[in-house]
Amino acid sequence: MTGAATQVLALLALRWQMARGPGVRLAVCLAGLGAGWLLMLSLQAAGALEPAALETAAALAPEAFLGFAILALIAPLTAAGGEVVPPEQLVAFPVRPQAQFLGALMLAPLNLVWVVQLLVLGVEVSSLTLGGNLAAGALTAAVFVLFATVLGQALAWTVVGLRETRAGRRVALLAGAAVVATALAVVHSGAGQATLDHAPTRLVVRAVVAGGAGDLGTWAGVSAALLLATAVVALTGLRACAWALRRTGGTGAPGDARDLRRRRPRPSALRELVALDRASVWRAPALRRGGLVLALLPGVAAAGARVPWSSLAVLPGLVAAGSGLLFGINAFALDGSGATWLASLPVPPALVVRAKLLVLTETVLGAVVLAATTGALRAPAGPTTAELVAVVAAALACTAVVVATGLHLSVAAPHRADLRGPRDAIAPPGALAVASVRLSLPTALTGLLVGAGGAGPWWLPPLLAAGPLALSAVSLRTSLGRWEDPVVRGRVVQVVANG
Repeated sequence: MTGAATQVLALLALRWQMARGPGVRLAVCLAGLGAGWLLMLSLQAAGALEPAALETAAALAPEAFLGFAILALIAPLTAAGGEVVPPEQLVAFPVRPQAQFLGALMLAPLNLVWVVQLLVLGVEVSSLTLGGNLAAGALTAAVFVLFATVLGQALAWTVVGLRETRAGRRVALLAGAAVVATALAVVHSGAGQATLDHAPTRLVVRAVVAGGAGDLGTWAGVSAALLLATAVVALTGLRACAWALRRTGGTGAPGDARDLRRRRPRPSALRELVALDRASVWRAPALRRGGLVLALLPGVAAAGARVPWSSLAVLPGLVAAGSGLLFGINAFALDGSGATWLASLPVPPALVVRAKLLVLTETVLGAVVLAATTGALRAPAGPTTAELVAVVAAALACTAVVVATGLHLSVAAPHRADLRGPRDAIAPPGALAVASVRLSLPTALTGLLVGAGGAGPWWLPPLLAAGPLALSAVSLRTSLGRWEDPVVRGRVVQVVANG
C-alpha cells in the first residue's frame, strides 16, 4: 500500500504540472480553501437557526445521510472521470491497481454535488449536537462519509469488471433495471416514507446524537463498526479494481469488432452532422450511462419526494447543469481523432457548431422536460397558471444558460478525450470541477429567481427569465463569432484530435 500511495502522489504531482497556467492552480487552491471554510461554517450553523428550523433539520437528518450515501454510490457509476491521469497516457508506466483505486477515491470530492451534500451533513451534525460534543458527532459523520465514498468506488470498479464480458454486461444491466424497478414500485405504491423510516442511516444519526450527548457507548460502537466496514470495503475495492484491470476483452474491444450497418444518408449536411454527433454521444459508455441515469433519477427522486409545483421550478436548473456536464463543456471532443477529417470536409464551419448546439440542446432540454414531467405527476396538488408558466420558463432559461456556457467552454478551453473506456471523462478532473461550478451556480440562481415569480402573476416568470435568455443569446453569438476565426477553430481541432 505504501508503494501505491507513493504512485498516487507522483500522479498528482504530474497532474499539477499539467495545469495550463498559474491561474488554474490558484483557482484549485482557492476552491479547496473555500470548501474548507464553508464546511467550518456549516458545522457552526445550528447556533444561527430558529428553533423551528433547527427541529426540522434534526428531523430530516436520516434522509440527508441517506441522500449522501445514494449520491456516493451513483456518482462513480455515471460521472466517470475516476483517474488522476487518463489510462492511455500511462501505458508505459507500471501503475498499480491499488494506485488507480486510491486516485479515484481522492478525486471523489471534485464534484460540486458531493461538496454540497457534505455541507448539508455539516449543518445536520451541528443541529444534532447543539450544546454538546461537536467533535464526537463530526467524527462519526466523517467516518460515514468515508465509508459511503469507498463503497461507491468499490461498486463502480466491480461494475467495470463485470462489463468486460457479455454475460457480465447482462448481469449489470439486470441489476440496474431491478434497482430502477424497485424505486419506481416504492414511489408508485406510496411507501416512500415507510421505507425512509427504516433507513439504516437512522442508526448513524443516533450515534451522532449520542456522541454529542456524551453517550460514549453507543457512539463508540457505531463509529467502530463504520470504521471496520470501511476497512473491509476498501480491501474489497482494491481487489475489485485489480480484478477489473486484469479482465480481458475490454469494454472498447467488442464495440470495435462488431459489424455496423451503414446508415442511410441524410437529406442535408446539417442533419448528417447531427446524426454523427448523436452517434458519438451514444457510443461512449460513460456518456451513455450518465445520460440514462440523468433521464431517470431526478424525476424519480422528485416524484418520490412529492415536490410541490411551487418548488418544481428549481428542478430544471439542477438537471440542466448535470446534463451539460455530460459532454457540453467540451462538445468538440465528441469528434476525437476524426476532428481533423471533419474539418477538411467542404461544409461551412457554422454547420459544425450548429450541429453540436442542436445535439446539446436536445440532450439538456430532453432531460429537463422528462424530470419535470415525472415530478409533476406526483405533485401533491394541481398548479396555478403562474406556477406552470414558471416551470416552463425555468426549463427554457436554464437550458439556454447551460448551452451558452457549454459552447463558451468548448471553444475557449477544449480538451482531448477519447471516451472509449467505461470511466473516461469528457475533461480532466480539475476542469470538470470548475465547469460544474460554472454550470450549477447560474442555473440554480435562475431556477430560484424564476420559481419565485410563480407566486405572482402569470406574466412575471417569463419576464424574470428574459434576462438569462438575453445574456445566453449574447454569449452564444460571441462564441459563434470566435468559432468563425480560423486560428481559434484550428486550435480546437488540434487539441481534441491530438491533445
